[in-house]
Amino acid sequence: MKNYKTPLVLLSSLLLAAVAGAQQPAPTNAAPVRRSVPMMRVNTNGTPVAPPDIQTLAVGALAPDFESKDQAGKAVHVADAKGKVQVLDFWATWCGPCMKSLPHTEEVAKLCKDQGVVVLAVCTSDTRAKYEEWIKTNQAKYADVNFTCDLNDRGSTNYDERASRKLYGVKGIPTQFIIGRDGKIAAVLVGYGDGDTRLEACLARVGIKVDAAAAAKGEEALQKSEAQTAR
Repeated sequence: MKNYKTPLVLLSSLLLAAVAGAQQPAPTNAAPVRRSVPMMRVNTNGTPVAPPDIQTLAVGALAPDFESKDQAGKAVHVADAKGKVQVLDFWATWCGPCMKSLPHTEEVAKLCKDQGVVVLAVCTSDTRAKYEEWIKTNQAKYADVNFTCDLNDRGSTNYDERASRKLYGVKGIPTQFIIGRDGKIAAVLVGYGDGDTRLEACLARVGIKVDAAAAAKGEEALQKSEAQTAR
């Protein structure tokens, strides 16, 4: 009778090694995944159109003022936060990464509001109706974020005039512009991923006291991004 023991033992060993390898944790130095959703443009018949090649407003530029309105219809301007550090957050109700980022943005806003930090979250590339529907359900969870909607909402005749596109050159959301007390863009953050603390690092850069560990982690991510951009 043939001896099948050796092949069977070898096969078992290979299977165990494969399973063990699959269970190995991911390297701790792996780059975090930050996601954003491209800005959408649609024709009058509802078909998507490729967005034009636009330039995102650069660091150092003066933040353009524009008007948006909150749920009550009150006009809100970027310039209302003059002398404060402002996080201008462009988002939409249909944007998954935006929804993931908001709890973190609220946490930072709550911790830093006593230092003169304000968050203006402007709904863009969305309809006013969707914005109002979302606010009714979710506003209470984000007490320290001021939510508004662009006047040129989706479906309006001036949709291409929305501030995110025309004034700030936003290509994907969420995009956050950190505006210093001097009214100039101090940093631009695109996308969001689990454990993303770049916002803390940007606030630390403009003199806001934040959690040191979070700021250090975010600063490392910022420097890697800046090095890649400079290549």
